[in-house]
Amino acid sequence: MIVTRIDGGLGNQMFQYAYGLYLAGKHHVPLTLDLSSYASKPSNGYLLDRFSIEARQVEAESRRRVPHKYQFANEKSWRTWLGLGSPLRLVRERPFGFAERYLKVGDDSYLAGYWQSEKFFPGLRSLLLNQFSVGAPMSDATRRLGQQLSEVNSIAVHVRRGDYLSNPINARLYQELASEYYRRCVHDWAAHRSHVHVFVFSNDLHWCKANLKFSQPTTFVEHTTGQTAYEDLWMISQAACCVMANSTFSWWGAWLNDRPDKTVYTPRKWFHPNTLDDRHLPCESWIAVDTQQLRTTHSVAESSRAA
Repeated sequence: MIVTRIDGGLGNQMFQYAYGLYLAGKHHVPLTLDLSSYASKPSNGYLLDRFSIEARQVEAESRRRVPHKYQFANEKSWRTWLGLGSPLRLVRERPFGFAERYLKVGDDSYLAGYWQSEKFFPGLRSLLLNQFSVGAPMSDATRRLGQQLSEVNSIAVHVRRGDYLSNPINARLYQELASEYYRRCVHDWAAHRSHVHVFVFSNDLHWCKANLKFSQPTTFVEHTTGQTAYEDLWMISQAACCVMANSTFSWWGAWLNDRPDKTVYTPRKWFHPNTLDDRHLPCESWIAVDTQQLRTTHSVAESSRAA
């Protein structure tokens, strides 16, 4: 069996699920999910069950095979008392980032990491498009906006702020994207198209309204919450163009977009220098924008071609 530890927000959960699904399929075994991290730090909580996933939570008998580090104290004592041995092999993502060795991980493994690259789940696009289709009810407002996004020259702009600035650990890792990045990307895509409409998604809409002024009609999406983040993700995936933040959430909104003519802009560098390896985060077809060079170049296209 393959057990993957689900932790963090929705974008992280989806990467953890996708890598686990790849290994489970490779070894023809079930994928099960360890959700114990949400007992102590629920945040917006576990949201994968809003999709059409097939994996289920780890059952009590299997939980006794979870590596000691990820068991509760009473579970550790149960294992000793019952004489249960042979814990699952712990596979931790160290260091952060893709490496070929992760594709060779064997059966009976417990996965603990973030696995943030499509290279962790090669060949799974069709399966994941199916399993990450929304199975939970969506609001009428979401369905109306989603239809509008799919019918017009729409740009979904995702701005991630909030904990990127307020959390000291995140602030040391993630580069802050200036409003110029979003304006240039929108201008670049809209320059040769008519009737363009911008839709802004963010955990800081107050900042967006004050700092993001586009010449195109703009809708700030306000009716969703952290608990209905899957609705935002679905709406983003309907757009003709996605301007991503350095965020796993908008990464999945762009990746799940199945429009053959879609355009995706992503920051080339997600993290501050000498922190984490972000080389494998952008997908090959996406336009990777060097946000530093935006200060001196005249178009995003120039920046995306820079070495």
